[in-house]
Amino acid sequence: MPDPSSRAPVLSVRGFRALLGSSLTSALGGSITTVSVNWLVFHYTHSTIDIAYVGLAGIVPGIVLGLFAGVLADRYDRRRLMITCDLVRMVGIAALATALYLSGFSLFLVLASMTLVYTFSALFTPASQAILPRIVSVDQLESANGILAALGQTGYTVGAAAGGLVIVFVGPLAGLGANAATYLISATFLLQIARAAGPSLHAADRKPTSFRSELGEGMHYMRTHLPVLEVTLGFLPGNFLFVMVTSFFVVYSASVFGGDAAAYGYLVAGLAGGAAVGALLVPRIRARRFAGLLLGAAVVAQGGAIGLLIVAHELGLALAGAIALGITLGLINTVYYATMQAIVPNELLARVLSIDSVGAFVAIPAGLLVGGLLAATHGILFAYTISALGLFANGVGLLALPGVRSLRYAPAPS
Repeated sequence: MPDPSSRAPVLSVRGFRALLGSSLTSALGGSITTVSVNWLVFHYTHSTIDIAYVGLAGIVPGIVLGLFAGVLADRYDRRRLMITCDLVRMVGIAALATALYLSGFSLFLVLASMTLVYTFSALFTPASQAILPRIVSVDQLESANGILAALGQTGYTVGAAAGGLVIVFVGPLAGLGANAATYLISATFLLQIARAAGPSLHAADRKPTSFRSELGEGMHYMRTHLPVLEVTLGFLPGNFLFVMVTSFFVVYSASVFGGDAAAYGYLVAGLAGGAAVGALLVPRIRARRFAGLLLGAAVVAQGGAIGLLIVAHELGLALAGAIALGITLGLINTVYYATMQAIVPNELLARVLSIDSVGAFVAIPAGLLVGGLLAATHGILFAYTISALGLFANGVGLLALPGVRSLRYAPAPS
């Protein structure tokens, strides 16, 4: 267990460095695979519907297994669960690359393999989020989450670029092989985390009950803790509206900047770079002192950032909007996870986080559907306007909730 009074830099904690190495290699490999798989599918089928199927393979497991994954992560050794997930994902990706090499392209095989991989990613995520308070002290949570988020964004960005280069110079199957290797590297990093950090608190002292009763414990905690409940439910509209904007950057750049591929790339890079900056800002402003207020204000600011995209006629202003949107995203995610990890009992943490993540997963396809329909019927700027107004109203509504306004946690005593 970490020393709760520790003031040491978070990077001096060996277990955190191991978790950071695992997260970075997974982000690199995952983005390489996303680029490689999407290229493979579109190259052989030339069907946007098939690309959508690949996207659904990444979303559906999170919706179906999200709550179950939280129970598993609170019931069993989180470290061992994460290592197992990495090894299964490694085998799944390696088997897909081998099968495609030997027998040629098969959409069914791609979808089945990616569903398997994303299923174990859904099991991995709540365990990785809930293990962090077992590795670092409460006073280090802001810095730890900020660094993890910033390096994750960097990994995804670099991995996407590397995936494109791998396809050009070596081929997409090599990209899948690289991803299999990153899962093995990630598991090796996780082995360096102390065994004592793996199990959830008190997991060894209680007998596992039914899935329903353990999930009920998590829901009961949320119902009886107003700040947690209000934040979880209050962000559902924001998740839905945010997806309506970021998922259609390619449509926006085509509409406003005449299909300039470079403009699209700049907007995506600006969003990712801004998210990294926002994540790193959290410990510097000691966001834990006013976490709920900052969350609500950041959602209001998201509406303003999208407003810049709406009125932009030059790339510079649009890029400023994308960066601002990214900064708010980094702030929100980092503040949310650091606060939940600090205030929710560790033995319930994965279940509480998984309940929230299921809502976020449900919002993604809903936002894609509504955003696509609005853009197709009224234009992308109309869809962005609806999102901007909705996020502004959502943020104001969050700030009006007493539980959100009271959400904060105190630093450890000196």
